[in-house]
Amino acid sequence: MKNSNGMKSHVDNANSNENAMRPKLETFDDILPYVGDFGRYQWLLLLGLLPYSVAYASLYFSQFFLTLVPQEHWCKIEKLISLNFTQEERVKIGIPKSQYYPYYDRCHRLDLNISAILSYRKDIRSIDFKANRTFTCSDGWEYNFTQIPYASIASELDWVCDQEYLISTAQSIFFGGSIIGGLLFGWVADHVGRIPALMFCNGIGFLASIATASANTFWSFAVCRFFTGLAFDNCINIPLIIVLEYMAVNRRTLVVNIAFGIYFAVGSTVLPWIAYYIANWKLFAYISAIPLISAFITPWILPESARWYIANGKTDKMIQKLQRIAKINKKCPDTRIYDIFVRSLTLADTQRESATIFNILNLPWLAKNTILLILFWSLTMIAFDGHVYSLKLIPSSVFVSFSLACATELPAGLLLTLLLDRWGRRFCGFITMAMTCFFSIAGLLLQSTVAKLTTSVLSRFCLNMAANVGLQYAAELLPTPIRTQGIALIHIFGIIAHSIAPYVVDSAKIWNMLPMVIISIVSFTAATSVMFLPETLGRDLPQTLRQGEDFGKDQSFWMLPCYERSRSNRHRHYRSSET
Repeated sequence: MKNSNGMKSHVDNANSNENAMRPKLETFDDILPYVGDFGRYQWLLLLGLLPYSVAYASLYFSQFFLTLVPQEHWCKIEKLISLNFTQEERVKIGIPKSQYYPYYDRCHRLDLNISAILSYRKDIRSIDFKANRTFTCSDGWEYNFTQIPYASIASELDWVCDQEYLISTAQSIFFGGSIIGGLLFGWVADHVGRIPALMFCNGIGFLASIATASANTFWSFAVCRFFTGLAFDNCINIPLIIVLEYMAVNRRTLVVNIAFGIYFAVGSTVLPWIAYYIANWKLFAYISAIPLISAFITPWILPESARWYIANGKTDKMIQKLQRIAKINKKCPDTRIYDIFVRSLTLADTQRESATIFNILNLPWLAKNTILLILFWSLTMIAFDGHVYSLKLIPSSVFVSFSLACATELPAGLLLTLLLDRWGRRFCGFITMAMTCFFSIAGLLLQSTVAKLTTSVLSRFCLNMAANVGLQYAAELLPTPIRTQGIALIHIFGIIAHSIAPYVVDSAKIWNMLPMVIISIVSFTAATSVMFLPETLGRDLPQTLRQGEDFGKDQSFWMLPCYERSRSNRHRHYRSSET
């Protein structure tokens, strides 16, 4: 009897211990610390992000240099060329003047009297040949390749003047491919696996980038860029999510900063100089495809998503992955935790709330927050890309200005890391977009090339921070049942914004300052909209739709985390002094 009671007591104690462990092992984030959530394995994953971040930078910006056209271009006049006039003389003789840089009309030529020109040949610089009539460029265009030392496909096919919209249209088609790719590879990722989806999308992007070099018409180029666009965003979103899943919760900011602040920043800063020194758009198309070769070695760089294993009932493979992480991190956890975790997952499956993005239609507060998140992200993307493309409008080396703007990624990420957990998401979103508006207006008013370049770089610095705020805000504000779907919806609207941005820069044809006016208005609207979102700093993430609907209703419009913390400290000091 005594032994029986002792055995019963021992079993009860074991069950008690097991029950005590179970609440801590309800999610993958709970069990990860037992096998190591920031050790050698995680550092290898961070290193593995390098090719995907560089591929993202290459996909994002390579088309800018594939279609780059010198601002200094003018109508080709075959008769003047055959008479061996210099470039400068041809512009002076045959091209109407303009008040805007490059101070001559790029789309029209004068009606010339060739015999009069020949009679003044010896003193051509002192004669101002006037003509009452102008014609469109019938013989094509000439280009000054001093600052841009190569002819892009846009220069070769003369996508200028009334054909200039083809550059923006090709860019929009590229981003249209990204929307299709997001839906297509999202389905593949859910049904086949994250790694196969990543290999498939990067493989298509690689082949399409190679095919781009063979394009010789607008439509052949557009088709190649559409298929290249299938890989855009997916090439970084999938690996980023995988690495975040295997990383300690309090180290996830490090993942984003390394992926974008270091890898992406270096890749995008170096990219323009590759185009500059190669000076051949076809060869550049081949080289820009190199980072996508990672598609063929992905299974040896990144693991399959732990959450995909869980969602698809592959708990045995998930346990094998945990054991491998423990081995690499030199951890020796109690083997019982694996069984307890599997049982916890089975119990959680029966209690999980199911919902779709359409459920927010019945939740007005949550619907309002979702619309504001979409608005903030979309407007930020328009301003971001608007500043990227407007660099070619500044009369300076586009390669220097582009590199300077991209180099702001790292300091912007570091500064945001210091401020985000002190000032909060809402105020950081507001101040970065408000400063973007300020610098955009300053660039509008200032005439100096150096001043315009400076304000453009400062605007990009602010927009880098605003984009990071937008990424984190959506993940923290949307409730768990629709978090993935909501972020995907915001992403789709962001891609649409990417497609609109090139046309914002094209509005310079209507008025030289119109792009900056539009970007200023867009930035101001984004800064205003983010102030109507609730603050998420220091708040538990909403786990249900009801929590998402109630989130932030207790906050006042003027609430600032830094002020609230200061007031709380003063209150505690006052109470302690009373005591």
